Formats: sequence, C-alpha cells, structure tokens
Amino acid sequence: MFYDFNIPYPNNNDSVELERIEKILSRINSITNKAIVALNLTLRGNLANVEPLNPIEPKKYPNIRQLTRATLLIEDTKQNYQLSSSSAYPKIDILAVRPTNLDICKHACQTLEVDLISLDLTTTRVLPNFATAQVAVNRGVFFEICYSQSFRDPNKKSLFFNNVKRLVEVTRGHNLIFSSEAIRALEIRRTADLRILASTYGMTHDQIEAAISVNYPRLLKKAETRRLTYNATISFDQTQLFRESDNANLKRKNTNNNEQQQQSKKAAKKAKKQQQK
Repeated sequence: MFYDFNIPYPNNNDSVELERIEKILSRINSITNKAIVALNLTLRGNLANVEPLNPIEPKKYPNIRQLTRATLLIEDTKQNYQLSSSSAYPKIDILAVRPTNLDICKHACQTLEVDLISLDLTTTRVLPNFATAQVAVNRGVFFEICYSQSFRDPNKKSLFFNNVKRLVEVTRGHNLIFSSEAIRALEIRRTADLRILASTYGMTHDQIEAAISVNYPRLLKKAETRRLTYNATISFDQTQLFRESDNANLKRKNTNNNEQQQQSKKAAKKAKKQQQK
C-alpha cells in the first residue's frame, strides 16, 4: 500500500492546478497497485466552510482512494481557531495545522485537537522541544515530514536535514509520517526511496517502517475517532442501532411463534391419543 497524505489542492477550481494533481495521481498509479492519498487544502482563519473535496478522475484511478485534508496555518496563539473540540469538522478526513513559530507549535502540541502537525522544516525556531513533543505523542497527535521541501531550495537542504534529525530525536521516532507535498509529479518518491532517505536521518529500521507504513492507518483511525466521537466518548450509529434493535425484536417474535406452534402440536397429539383411548 502506498500512502501520501499531502497532495496540495488549489483553493479555487483552477483547471491548470487540477491537471497538475491528475499528473501526480498518474505518477502514483504507475508505481503502485493500491494507494491512499489526501488532497490537502491549506487555509487561514478557520475551516468552517470546508466541504469534502471531489476526487480527481475517480473512474480513471479506481485503485487510489482520495481523502479530504485541511491544513490550517496557525499564526497567533490568542486567536480562536475553533480547534478545542475533538469532534470539530467531521467533514474533514484529516485535520492538520502548520505552526509558524515555536510558541504556536508548543500550543498546538499541548492544546489543539488535531490529527496532524505539519512543520515547515526549512525554517528555524519551529521545532518543539522534547517535553512538548512527548505531550503531542502521548495525545496521539502525529508529525509530518514533507520530503519535497528538501530539494526545492538547495540552500535550505542542510537546515531541513538538521531539523528532521532533531524532530526524530524529540519524538523518539514515534508518530511520524512522510508526505510529499508534491507540486510536480516528479517529486513523488517510491517507498524504497523513502526508506533510504529516512535512514540518513538516523532512524532505526522499526521507526522507518512505522513512518512509511504503520502510522498511516493509525492516523486515519485517530481521525475517524475525532470525527465520530465527542471528547473520546463512544459514538453510536443510530440507524445501525435501530436496525439491530428491530432485528432482535423480529428474532424474539419468531422464537415466540415457534414455541407456540410446538405447544399447539403437542396439545393436538395429546388430544388425539385421548380420543384413541
């Protein structure tokens, strides 16, 4: 299974941008038989008006499951981004934030009810310290490494490398995922390439396998819990609950009818024996 949870999506339905995404999907389709990707809408302010994104050419790429992701740029800790409830924005498959400085990153790790923290690893003073990162890990929040950031600007490649190594250290390699954030199809990397790339950051074999495969389903499960529950309270599908209740009542009714039929047969046999005597 191939995963990429960051395919940038345009804020307007620009045909050129949609064609760009189609080329990326074509590239993914050429390197794998089955994939799950997230179309990422990056916004400022709030996410109140975000609706599920329409999949790009679903008939052409039936083996690629396309999710809706929204990433909110967090620029002020005093602003209310309406991310305090674990059931926020149920229409969004993956809810992410991108902090713009260290204080906001600390606030996101400790407070915000999100699925994913995406960092611009080509900038300075944006990484959490060990204690803050462990709070996020213990809360089940994931961190994203967008590998395409490393080769867009050669002057920032060294900074990106050092930041990723530091992120691996403060998280102890837990709750990390690799995403492309690809603008062009050629920026998509195969899973084997990601293994080699991750090894250069000092990640162990188990950490690498988790970051390129295991952690994606875990992230989707966390996102599903956010969408379907409120503050981790168990959520029930009322339609299914009523259907199960109706089935139980029908089964009970059929059982009672069978018992009545058996009693009637026994009574008829008894009456017949008495008549024969």
